Amino acid sequence: MPETASPSKLLIVTDVFGNTPAVAGLLRQLAVPAIVVAPFSSEAMSFRSEQEAYQAFIVEGGVARYANKVADVLRAHQADIRYAVGFSAGASALWINSDSDVMSHLQSAVLFYGSRIRDYRQIQPLCPVRLIFAEQEAAFEPAELVRDLRQRGHVADIAKNTLHGFMNPYSRGSCVKSQAQYTAELIELLHGKRILNAA
Repeated sequence: MPETASPSKLLIVTDVFGNTPAVAGLLRQLAVPAIVVAPFSSEAMSFRSEQEAYQAFIVEGGVARYANKVADVLRAHQADIRYAVGFSAGASALWINSDSDVMSHLQSAVLFYGSRIRDYRQIQPLCPVRLIFAEQEAAFEPAELVRDLRQRGHVADIAKNTLHGFMNPYSRGSCVKSQAQYTAELIELLHGKRILNAA
């Protein structure tokens, strides 16, 4: 019997809330085989607030340690991961790895509101990457960052009328309209109906 190639997988890299029921809900909507990476060694963490989740993330080693964890998963599954989607800390962790050979085989990566991307603007990804930022951030000016990233040749956009965390129902910035819009775009991308255009 001839060997068949395993189906292309999606890598989801979560925000500081980790692998929540909302992530499971997103995976059901996307309807593709997926691997989920969360910042915590215990995957079933539960937090009362974003602040509590963020503090646990820092204790776990922050974005640098998370980027290493993501790189290990990408290396282990290099043969079958073709897409990556990251949220907040997860987006930053993917971006940090995007100029490494562990991501060179990806068809595309979509990164939502990775706030630490601002500290790594010089990175030149080895795969197509789309960066989507919230319109309002407490720690920096997204419009300035997007302008700079575009000048460097990156595909970067602002999600209008949004706050950080707009894709996460557990976040204060949650936005149902934006969740629906971007989930529909991800479905199109993952099911081959949408091409990730270069800048």
